[in-house]
Amino acid sequence: MTLEEKIGQLFVVAARAGEPVEEVERHVRENHVGGVIWFQSTASETARVNAHLQSLARVPLLISADLEAGMGMRFTDAPWWPPAMAIAATGDPTLAEEMGRATAREALAIGVNHILAPVADVNVDPRNPVINTRSFGEDPHEVARYVAAFVRGVQSEGCLATAKHFPGHGDTHIDSHRALPVLGVTRERLDRVELVPFRAAIAADVASVMIGHLAVPTLDATRVPVRAQFENVYGTASDEVTLGGTMPATLSKPVVDLLRRDLGFDRLVITDAMDMGGLAAHFDPGEAAVRAIEAGNDQILFSPDPDAAIAAVRERVSEARIDESVRRVLRVKTWSDGLSARRSRPADSASFQMVSSIAERSITLVRDTQNLLPLTTRRVRTVVVNPHADPLDDALRELEHDDNADLLVLLLALRPKSGAGSITVPADIQQLAHKHAQKTIAVAFGSPYVLRELGDISTFVCAWGVQLVLQRAAMRALRGEIAMTGKLPVRIE
Repeated sequence: MTLEEKIGQLFVVAARAGEPVEEVERHVRENHVGGVIWFQSTASETARVNAHLQSLARVPLLISADLEAGMGMRFTDAPWWPPAMAIAATGDPTLAEEMGRATAREALAIGVNHILAPVADVNVDPRNPVINTRSFGEDPHEVARYVAAFVRGVQSEGCLATAKHFPGHGDTHIDSHRALPVLGVTRERLDRVELVPFRAAIAADVASVMIGHLAVPTLDATRVPVRAQFENVYGTASDEVTLGGTMPATLSKPVVDLLRRDLGFDRLVITDAMDMGGLAAHFDPGEAAVRAIEAGNDQILFSPDPDAAIAAVRERVSEARIDESVRRVLRVKTWSDGLSARRSRPADSASFQMVSSIAERSITLVRDTQNLLPLTTRRVRTVVVNPHADPLDDALRELEHDDNADLLVLLLALRPKSGAGSITVPADIQQLAHKHAQKTIAVAFGSPYVLRELGDISTFVCAWGVQLVLQRAAMRALRGEIAMTGKLPVRIE
Protein backbone atom coordinates (compact mmCIF):
# COMPACT_ATOMS: atom_id res chain seq x y z
CA MET A 1 0.00 0.00 0.00
CA THR A 2 1.16 3.54 -0.70
CA LEU A 3 1.38 6.02 2.15
CA GLU A 4 -1.76 7.76 0.88
CA GLU A 5 -3.65 4.47 0.85
CA LYS A 6 -2.51 3.69 4.38
CA ILE A 7 -3.55 7.11 5.69
CA GLY A 8 -6.95 6.71 4.08
CA GLN A 9 -7.57 3.55 6.09
CA LEU A 10 -7.54 5.71 9.23
CA PHE A 11 -10.63 7.69 8.21
CA VAL A 12 -14.37 7.00 8.21
CA VAL A 13 -16.57 9.41 6.23
CA ALA A 14 -20.29 10.05 6.58
CA ALA A 15 -23.17 9.15 4.29
CA ARG A 16 -26.86 9.94 4.59
CA ALA A 17 -29.94 9.96 2.41
CA GLY A 18 -30.60 13.17 0.52
CA GLU A 19 -26.94 14.08 0.19
CA PRO A 20 -24.93 13.52 -3.02
CA VAL A 21 -23.13 10.21 -2.95
CA GLU A 22 -20.45 11.59 -5.27
CA GLU A 23 -18.51 13.10 -2.37
CA VAL A 24 -18.40 9.75 -0.56
CA GLU A 25 -17.35 8.09 -3.83
CA ARG A 26 -14.51 10.60 -4.13
CA HIS A 27 -13.25 9.81 -0.65
CA VAL A 28 -13.34 6.09 -1.43
CA ARG A 29 -11.57 6.44 -4.79
CA GLU A 30 -9.13 9.29 -4.14
CA ASN A 31 -8.58 9.30 -0.37
CA HIS A 32 -8.82 5.50 -0.01
CA VAL A 33 -10.86 5.86 3.20
CA GLY A 34 -11.19 2.82 5.38
CA GLY A 35 -14.87 3.18 6.22
CA VAL A 36 -18.24 4.85 5.88
CA ILE A 37 -20.71 5.68 8.67
CA TRP A 38 -24.41 5.93 7.85
CA PHE A 39 -26.71 8.46 9.43
CA GLN A 40 -30.37 8.95 8.49
CA SER A 41 -31.30 6.90 5.44
CA THR A 42 -33.43 3.98 4.31
CA ALA A 43 -32.31 0.38 4.42
CA SER A 44 -33.04 -0.10 0.72
CA GLU A 45 -31.03 2.96 -0.37
CA THR A 46 -28.19 2.06 2.00
CA ALA A 47 -27.94 -1.47 0.61
CA ARG A 48 -27.67 -0.14 -2.94
CA VAL A 49 -25.05 2.49 -2.10
CA ASN A 50 -23.01 0.13 0.08
CA ALA A 51 -22.68 -2.40 -2.74
CA HIS A 52 -21.58 0.38 -5.07
CA LEU A 53 -19.02 1.79 -2.62
CA GLN A 54 -17.55 -1.63 -1.92
CA SER A 55 -17.09 -2.12 -5.67
CA LEU A 56 -14.99 1.08 -5.76
CA ALA A 57 -12.79 0.23 -2.78
CA ARG A 58 -9.42 -1.45 -3.26
CA VAL A 59 -9.56 -2.59 0.39
CA PRO A 60 -13.03 -3.64 1.64
CA LEU A 61 -14.74 -0.93 3.65
CA LEU A 62 -15.88 -1.04 7.23
CA ILE A 63 -19.45 0.27 6.94
CA SER A 64 -20.90 1.33 10.25
CA ALA A 65 -24.05 2.70 11.87
CA ASP A 66 -25.24 3.48 15.39
CA LEU A 67 -27.66 0.59 15.81
CA GLU A 68 -28.02 0.58 19.60
CA ALA A 69 -31.77 0.15 19.28
CA GLY A 70 -31.98 -1.84 16.08
CA MET A 71 -32.08 -0.78 12.46
CA GLY A 72 -34.83 1.78 12.97
CA MET A 73 -32.44 3.97 14.93
CA ARG A 74 -30.87 5.03 11.60
CA PHE A 75 -33.00 3.60 8.80
CA THR A 76 -36.49 5.01 8.49
CA ASP A 77 -37.99 2.01 6.69
CA ALA A 78 -36.95 -0.43 9.43
CA PRO A 79 -38.46 -1.07 12.89
CA TRP A 80 -37.06 0.92 15.79
CA TRP A 81 -36.45 -1.39 18.73
CA PRO A 82 -36.36 -0.75 22.51
CA PRO A 83 -33.32 1.01 24.01
CA ALA A 84 -30.76 -0.62 26.27
CA MET A 85 -32.45 0.36 29.53
CA ALA A 86 -35.66 -1.36 28.42
CA ILE A 87 -33.72 -4.57 27.84
CA ALA A 88 -32.17 -4.30 31.29
CA ALA A 89 -35.62 -3.73 32.82
CA THR A 90 -36.57 -7.24 31.72
CA GLY A 91 -33.84 -8.66 33.96
CA ASP A 92 -32.75 -11.08 31.21
CA PRO A 93 -29.32 -10.57 29.55
CA THR A 94 -30.08 -13.33 27.03
CA LEU A 95 -32.45 -10.86 25.38
CA ALA A 96 -29.51 -8.49 24.82
CA GLU A 97 -27.68 -11.30 23.07
CA GLU A 98 -30.72 -12.13 20.94
CA MET A 99 -31.17 -8.48 20.03
CA GLY A 100 -27.49 -8.18 19.11
CA ARG A 101 -27.77 -11.24 16.91
CA ALA A 102 -30.92 -10.00 15.15
CA THR A 103 -29.48 -6.52 14.66
CA ALA A 104 -26.33 -7.98 13.11
CA ARG A 105 -28.35 -10.12 10.69
CA GLU A 106 -30.36 -7.15 9.48
CA ALA A 107 -27.28 -4.92 9.27
CA LEU A 108 -25.29 -7.43 7.25
CA ALA A 109 -28.21 -7.88 4.88
CA ILE A 110 -27.76 -4.25 3.71
CA GLY A 111 -23.96 -4.28 3.84
CA VAL A 112 -23.39 -2.72 7.27
CA ASN A 113 -20.66 -4.77 8.93
CA HIS A 114 -19.65 -2.58 11.88
CA ILE A 115 -22.25 -1.81 14.56
CA LEU A 116 -21.40 1.13 16.82
CA ALA A 117 -22.97 -0.47 19.89
CA PRO A 118 -23.38 -1.43 22.68
CA VAL A 119 -23.27 1.59 24.96
CA ALA A 120 -21.06 0.50 27.87
CA ASP A 121 -21.60 3.67 29.90
CA VAL A 122 -22.88 3.31 33.46
CA ASN A 123 -25.61 5.95 33.83
CA VAL A 124 -24.81 7.26 37.30
CA ASP A 125 -25.99 10.86 36.82
CA PRO A 126 -29.79 11.29 36.57
CA ARG A 127 -29.20 14.61 34.78
CA ASN A 128 -27.38 12.90 31.92
CA PRO A 129 -29.14 14.20 28.78
CA VAL A 130 -27.37 12.09 26.15
CA ILE A 131 -26.72 8.62 27.61
CA ASN A 132 -29.71 8.04 29.89
CA THR A 133 -31.84 5.16 28.53
CA ARG A 134 -29.11 4.30 26.01
CA SER A 135 -27.32 2.77 29.01
CA PHE A 136 -28.24 -0.58 30.54
CA GLY A 137 -28.38 1.04 33.99
CA GLU A 138 -26.45 2.31 36.98
CA ASP A 139 -24.98 -0.90 38.41
CA PRO A 140 -21.62 -1.48 36.68
CA HIS A 141 -21.74 -5.24 37.05
CA GLU A 142 -25.28 -5.49 35.68
CA VAL A 143 -24.37 -3.19 32.80
CA ALA A 144 -21.36 -5.44 32.15
CA ARG A 145 -23.58 -8.52 31.83
CA TYR A 146 -25.78 -6.90 29.17
CA VAL A 147 -22.86 -5.33 27.31
CA ALA A 148 -21.05 -8.65 27.04
CA ALA A 149 -24.23 -10.40 25.93
CA PHE A 150 -24.92 -7.85 23.18
CA VAL A 151 -21.32 -8.12 21.95
CA ARG A 152 -21.58 -11.90 21.78
CA GLY A 153 -24.82 -11.68 19.84
CA VAL A 154 -23.51 -9.22 17.25
CA GLN A 155 -20.22 -10.97 16.67
CA SER A 156 -21.73 -14.45 16.52
CA GLU A 157 -23.15 -13.34 13.15
CA GLY A 158 -19.80 -12.20 11.76
CA CYS A 159 -20.47 -8.50 12.37
CA LEU A 160 -18.25 -6.18 14.43
CA ALA A 161 -19.45 -4.69 17.72
CA THR A 162 -18.18 -1.51 19.41
CA ALA A 163 -18.17 -0.73 23.14
CA LYS A 164 -18.61 3.01 23.77
CA HIS A 165 -17.88 5.73 25.07
CA PHE A 166 -14.57 4.97 26.78
CA PRO A 167 -13.69 5.55 29.58
CA GLY A 168 -17.35 6.19 30.48
CA HIS A 169 -19.89 8.91 29.68
CA GLY A 170 -22.50 7.94 32.28
CA ASP A 171 -21.59 10.22 35.19
CA THR A 172 -21.79 13.45 33.22
CA HIS A 173 -24.58 15.99 32.76
CA ILE A 174 -23.31 17.74 29.62
CA ASP A 175 -24.08 16.41 26.15
CA SER A 176 -20.75 15.97 24.35
CA HIS A 177 -22.47 16.87 21.08
CA ARG A 178 -22.78 20.38 22.47
CA ALA A 179 -19.80 20.85 24.81
CA LEU A 180 -17.01 19.02 26.61
CA PRO A 181 -18.25 17.04 29.65
CA VAL A 182 -15.95 16.45 32.63
CA LEU A 183 -15.74 13.08 34.37
CA GLY A 184 -14.29 14.22 37.67
CA VAL A 185 -13.60 10.90 39.38
CA THR A 186 -10.55 9.15 40.80
CA ARG A 187 -8.70 6.30 39.17
CA GLU A 188 -9.98 3.97 41.90
CA ARG A 189 -13.53 4.99 41.06
CA LEU A 190 -12.91 4.38 37.33
CA ASP A 191 -11.81 0.83 38.13
CA ARG A 192 -14.82 0.28 40.38
CA VAL A 193 -17.52 1.73 38.12
CA GLU A 194 -16.79 3.05 34.62
CA LEU A 195 -14.27 0.45 33.45
CA VAL A 196 -16.22 -2.61 34.59
CA PRO A 197 -18.42 -2.92 31.45
CA PHE A 198 -15.48 -2.21 29.14
CA ARG A 199 -13.49 -5.01 30.75
CA ALA A 200 -16.50 -7.30 30.20
CA ALA A 201 -16.73 -6.26 26.55
CA ILE A 202 -13.05 -7.00 26.04
CA ALA A 203 -13.45 -10.37 27.74
CA ALA A 204 -16.27 -11.03 25.26
CA ASP A 205 -13.78 -10.37 22.42
CA VAL A 206 -15.28 -7.05 21.29
CA ALA A 207 -13.79 -5.95 17.97
CA SER A 208 -13.63 -2.21 18.62
CA VAL A 209 -13.88 0.43 21.33
CA MET A 210 -14.98 4.03 20.78
CA ILE A 211 -13.34 6.82 22.78
CA GLY A 212 -15.67 9.56 24.01
CA HIS A 213 -15.30 13.33 23.88
CA LEU A 214 -15.06 13.88 27.61
CA ALA A 215 -12.37 15.27 29.88
CA VAL A 216 -10.99 13.01 32.62
CA PRO A 217 -8.62 15.24 34.64
CA THR A 218 -7.43 12.42 36.86
CA LEU A 219 -5.96 10.76 33.74
CA ASP A 220 -4.93 13.83 31.74
CA ALA A 221 -4.83 17.32 33.23
CA THR A 222 -3.50 19.00 30.06
CA ARG A 223 -5.41 22.24 29.51
CA VAL A 224 -7.10 22.78 26.15
CA PRO A 225 -7.69 25.97 24.17
CA VAL A 226 -11.07 27.33 23.11
CA ARG A 227 -11.49 28.26 19.44
CA ALA A 228 -12.89 31.68 18.63
CA GLN A 229 -15.08 30.11 15.94
CA PHE A 230 -15.90 26.57 14.96
CA GLU A 231 -18.35 24.65 12.78
CA ASN A 232 -21.30 24.36 15.10
CA VAL A 233 -23.76 21.80 13.77
CA TYR A 234 -25.49 21.34 17.13
CA GLY A 235 -26.11 25.02 17.86
CA THR A 236 -23.84 25.30 20.89
CA ALA A 237 -24.14 28.73 22.50
CA SER A 238 -20.92 30.54 23.41
CA ASP A 239 -21.69 30.32 27.12
CA GLU A 240 -22.01 26.51 26.87
CA VAL A 241 -18.42 25.97 25.75
CA THR A 242 -16.33 24.41 28.51
CA LEU A 243 -13.68 26.90 29.65
CA GLY A 244 -10.48 25.83 31.36
CA GLY A 245 -11.18 22.24 30.41
CA THR A 246 -8.69 19.42 30.10
CA MET A 247 -7.83 17.23 27.14
CA PRO A 248 -10.76 15.30 25.60
CA ALA A 249 -10.28 11.56 26.03
CA THR A 250 -10.29 11.17 22.25
CA LEU A 251 -7.06 13.12 22.00
CA SER A 252 -5.45 11.88 25.19
CA LYS A 253 -2.60 9.38 25.08
CA PRO A 254 -2.94 8.56 28.80
CA VAL A 255 -6.61 7.63 28.23
CA VAL A 256 -5.90 5.43 25.20
CA ASP A 257 -2.92 3.92 27.05
CA LEU A 258 -5.30 2.97 29.86
CA LEU A 259 -7.34 1.03 27.32
CA ARG A 260 -4.36 -0.47 25.53
CA ARG A 261 -2.08 -1.31 28.45
CA ASP A 262 -4.18 -1.63 31.59
CA LEU A 263 -7.19 -3.26 29.93
CA GLY A 264 -5.09 -5.12 27.38
CA PHE A 265 -7.13 -4.12 24.32
CA ASP A 266 -5.20 -4.40 21.04
CA ARG A 267 -7.96 -4.25 18.47
CA LEU A 268 -9.58 -1.30 16.74
CA VAL A 269 -9.89 1.98 18.64
CA ILE A 270 -12.05 4.63 17.00
CA THR A 271 -12.98 8.17 17.93
CA ASP A 272 -16.48 9.45 18.45
CA ALA A 273 -17.71 11.73 15.65
CA MET A 274 -15.23 14.57 15.29
CA ASP A 275 -17.86 17.20 14.46
CA MET A 276 -19.23 17.16 18.00
CA GLY A 277 -19.03 20.32 20.10
CA GLY A 278 -17.07 18.60 22.87
CA LEU A 279 -14.14 18.45 20.45
CA ALA A 280 -14.80 20.97 17.68
CA ALA A 281 -14.93 23.87 20.15
CA HIS A 282 -11.29 23.22 21.02
CA PHE A 283 -9.42 21.89 17.96
CA ASP A 284 -9.72 22.31 14.19
CA PRO A 285 -10.16 19.16 12.05
CA GLY A 286 -6.48 18.81 11.13
CA GLU A 287 -5.14 19.30 14.64
CA ALA A 288 -7.81 17.02 16.09
CA ALA A 289 -7.00 14.20 13.66
CA VAL A 290 -3.27 14.40 14.29
CA ARG A 291 -3.70 14.44 18.05
CA ALA A 292 -6.19 11.56 17.92
CA ILE A 293 -3.85 9.32 15.91
CA GLU A 294 -0.85 10.24 18.04
CA ALA A 295 -2.90 9.46 21.15
CA GLY A 296 -3.39 5.90 19.87
CA ASN A 297 -6.72 5.93 18.00
CA ASP A 298 -6.80 3.87 14.82
CA GLN A 299 -9.68 5.52 12.97
CA ILE A 300 -11.05 9.07 12.82
CA LEU A 301 -14.84 9.00 12.69
CA PHE A 302 -16.63 11.69 10.66
CA SER A 303 -14.15 14.55 10.52
CA PRO A 304 -15.96 17.75 9.51
CA ASP A 305 -13.18 18.28 6.93
CA PRO A 306 -11.71 14.92 5.86
CA ASP A 307 -9.40 16.46 3.25
CA ALA A 308 -7.79 18.84 5.76
CA ALA A 309 -7.56 16.09 8.37
CA ILE A 310 -5.94 13.64 5.94
CA ALA A 311 -3.46 16.31 4.80
CA ALA A 312 -2.50 17.08 8.40
CA VAL A 313 -1.89 13.42 9.21
CA ARG A 314 0.15 13.07 6.01
CA GLU A 315 2.35 16.00 7.03
CA ARG A 316 2.72 15.46 10.76
CA VAL A 317 2.35 11.77 11.71
CA SER A 318 5.16 9.31 11.15
CA GLU A 319 4.67 6.42 8.76
CA ALA A 320 5.63 4.01 11.53
CA ARG A 321 2.73 5.28 13.65
CA ILE A 322 0.38 5.12 10.65
CA ASP A 323 1.47 1.53 9.95
CA GLU A 324 0.62 0.52 13.51
CA SER A 325 -3.01 1.57 13.08
CA VAL A 326 -3.29 0.28 9.52
CA ARG A 327 -2.32 -3.18 10.77
CA ARG A 328 -5.16 -3.06 13.30
CA VAL A 329 -7.66 -1.81 10.72
CA LEU A 330 -6.74 -4.56 8.26
CA ARG A 331 -6.69 -7.18 10.99
CA VAL A 332 -10.21 -6.38 12.12
CA LYS A 333 -11.43 -6.30 8.52
CA THR A 334 -9.97 -9.73 7.93
CA TRP A 335 -11.42 -10.99 11.20
CA SER A 336 -14.96 -10.03 10.28
CA ASP A 337 -16.95 -12.61 8.33
CA GLY A 338 -19.41 -9.82 7.70
CA LEU A 339 -17.26 -8.23 5.02
CA SER A 340 -18.41 -10.83 2.51
CA ALA A 341 -21.97 -10.90 3.94
CA ARG A 342 -22.00 -14.64 3.28
CA ARG A 343 -23.91 -15.27 6.48
CA SER A 344 -26.28 -12.32 6.22
CA ARG A 345 -29.99 -12.85 6.24
CA PRO A 346 -32.84 -10.55 7.23
CA ALA A 347 -34.36 -10.88 10.67
CA ASP A 348 -37.43 -13.09 10.67
CA SER A 349 -40.65 -13.43 12.66
CA ALA A 350 -38.67 -14.77 15.61
CA SER A 351 -36.95 -11.38 15.82
CA PHE A 352 -40.32 -9.60 15.93
CA GLN A 353 -41.44 -11.91 18.73
CA MET A 354 -38.20 -11.27 20.61
CA VAL A 355 -38.59 -7.50 20.36
CA SER A 356 -42.24 -7.68 21.42
CA SER A 357 -41.20 -9.79 24.39
CA ILE A 358 -38.59 -7.22 25.41
CA ALA A 359 -41.16 -4.43 25.16
CA GLU A 360 -43.83 -6.20 27.21
CA ARG A 361 -41.42 -7.49 29.86
CA SER A 362 -39.80 -4.06 30.23
CA ILE A 363 -42.89 -2.06 31.20
CA THR A 364 -42.29 -1.05 34.81
CA LEU A 365 -44.83 0.12 37.38
CA VAL A 366 -42.94 2.41 39.76
CA ARG A 367 -45.96 3.27 41.89
CA ASP A 368 -49.76 3.35 41.91
CA THR A 369 -50.71 4.73 45.33
CA GLN A 370 -54.37 5.42 44.49
CA ASN A 371 -54.95 2.19 42.57
CA LEU A 372 -55.72 3.99 39.33
CA LEU A 373 -54.68 0.97 37.30
CA PRO A 374 -55.80 -0.84 35.33
CA LEU A 375 -57.62 1.77 33.30
CA THR A 376 -61.29 0.79 33.15
CA THR A 377 -62.15 3.55 30.72
CA ARG A 378 -60.39 4.98 27.73
CA ARG A 379 -61.91 8.42 28.28
CA VAL A 380 -59.29 10.40 30.13
CA ARG A 381 -57.82 13.85 29.99
CA THR A 382 -54.66 13.28 27.96
CA VAL A 383 -51.69 15.62 27.86
CA VAL A 384 -48.77 14.87 25.56
CA VAL A 385 -45.28 16.28 26.10
CA ASN A 386 -43.40 15.63 22.88
CA PRO A 387 -40.57 18.15 22.24
CA HIS A 388 -39.00 16.14 19.41
CA ALA A 389 -42.30 15.52 17.58
CA ASP A 390 -41.92 11.76 17.93
CA PRO A 391 -44.78 9.61 16.61
CA LEU A 392 -47.11 8.75 19.49
CA ASP A 393 -49.87 7.49 17.23
CA ASP A 394 -50.46 4.18 18.92
CA ALA A 395 -50.56 5.60 22.42
CA LEU A 396 -52.95 8.41 21.52
CA ARG A 397 -55.19 6.12 19.50
CA GLU A 398 -55.75 3.97 22.57
CA LEU A 399 -56.76 6.89 24.78
CA GLU A 400 -59.78 9.08 24.01
CA HIS A 401 -59.25 12.61 25.20
CA ASP A 402 -61.99 14.09 27.38
CA ASP A 403 -61.50 17.52 28.98
CA ASN A 404 -64.18 16.68 31.55
CA ALA A 405 -62.60 13.41 32.71
CA ASP A 406 -61.31 13.40 36.27
CA LEU A 407 -58.33 11.18 35.43
CA LEU A 408 -55.22 12.83 33.97
CA VAL A 409 -52.79 10.82 31.82
CA LEU A 410 -49.45 12.40 30.96
CA LEU A 411 -47.64 10.89 27.98
CA LEU A 412 -44.04 12.06 28.37
CA ALA A 413 -41.89 11.58 25.27
CA LEU A 414 -38.83 13.00 26.98
CA ARG A 415 -35.87 11.02 25.75
CA PRO A 416 -32.14 11.40 25.11
CA LYS A 417 -31.56 13.03 21.73
CA SER A 418 -28.13 13.96 20.43
CA GLY A 419 -27.55 17.68 20.76
CA ALA A 420 -30.75 18.47 22.66
CA GLY A 421 -28.74 19.35 25.76
CA SER A 422 -31.28 18.53 28.46
CA ILE A 423 -34.26 16.40 29.41
CA THR A 424 -36.80 18.20 31.54
CA VAL A 425 -40.54 18.37 32.19
CA PRO A 426 -41.93 21.78 31.17
CA ALA A 427 -42.93 23.98 34.11
CA ASP A 428 -46.63 24.04 33.16
CA ILE A 429 -46.75 20.23 33.08
CA GLN A 430 -45.06 20.05 36.48
CA GLN A 431 -47.68 22.44 37.86
CA LEU A 432 -50.50 20.41 36.31
CA ALA A 433 -49.14 17.20 37.81
CA HIS A 434 -48.81 18.76 41.25
CA LYS A 435 -52.35 20.14 41.09
CA HIS A 436 -53.90 16.78 40.17
CA ALA A 437 -51.35 14.52 41.84
CA GLN A 438 -53.81 11.98 43.24
CA LYS A 439 -55.54 11.50 39.87
CA THR A 440 -52.49 11.52 37.61
CA ILE A 441 -50.98 8.65 35.65
CA ALA A 442 -47.66 9.54 34.02
CA VAL A 443 -46.12 7.27 31.39
CA ALA A 444 -42.45 7.93 30.63
CA PHE A 445 -41.80 7.10 26.98
CA GLY A 446 -38.13 7.90 27.55
CA SER A 447 -36.16 9.02 30.58
CA PRO A 448 -37.34 7.44 33.85
CA TYR A 449 -35.76 10.27 35.83
CA VAL A 450 -38.55 12.71 34.94
CA LEU A 451 -40.47 11.35 37.93
CA ARG A 452 -38.20 13.50 40.08
CA GLU A 453 -39.89 16.57 38.61
CA LEU A 454 -43.47 15.34 39.05
CA GLY A 455 -43.70 15.28 42.83
CA ASP A 456 -46.12 12.91 44.54
CA ILE A 457 -48.27 11.88 41.58
CA SER A 458 -50.23 8.72 42.19
CA THR A 459 -49.09 6.56 39.31
CA PHE A 460 -45.88 6.38 37.33
CA VAL A 461 -45.05 3.88 34.59
CA CYS A 462 -41.76 3.51 32.73
CA ALA A 463 -42.10 2.59 29.07
CA TRP A 464 -38.49 3.57 28.21
CA GLY A 465 -38.92 4.91 24.67
CA VAL A 466 -41.22 6.27 21.98
CA GLN A 467 -40.84 3.20 19.79
CA LEU A 468 -44.17 1.86 18.56
CA VAL A 469 -43.53 -1.55 20.08
CA LEU A 470 -43.15 0.12 23.50
CA GLN A 471 -46.25 2.25 23.00
CA ARG A 472 -48.32 -0.83 22.28
CA ALA A 473 -46.89 -2.69 25.26
CA ALA A 474 -47.53 0.27 27.56
CA MET A 475 -51.17 0.61 26.49
CA ARG A 476 -51.76 -3.10 27.02
CA ALA A 477 -50.18 -2.84 30.45
CA LEU A 478 -52.28 0.20 31.43
CA ARG A 479 -55.45 -1.69 30.52
CA GLY A 480 -54.35 -4.70 32.55
CA GLU A 481 -53.97 -7.01 29.57
CA ILE A 482 -50.38 -7.83 30.55
CA ALA A 483 -48.65 -7.67 33.90
CA MET A 484 -46.04 -4.97 34.54
CA THR A 485 -43.06 -7.12 35.45
CA GLY A 486 -40.21 -4.75 34.62
CA LYS A 487 -37.66 -3.75 37.26
CA LEU A 488 -35.89 -0.41 37.46
CA PRO A 489 -32.22 -0.59 36.39
CA VAL A 490 -31.70 2.86 37.99
CA ARG A 491 -32.86 4.68 41.12
CA ILE A 492 -35.31 7.47 40.33
CA GLU A 493 -36.89 8.35 43.68
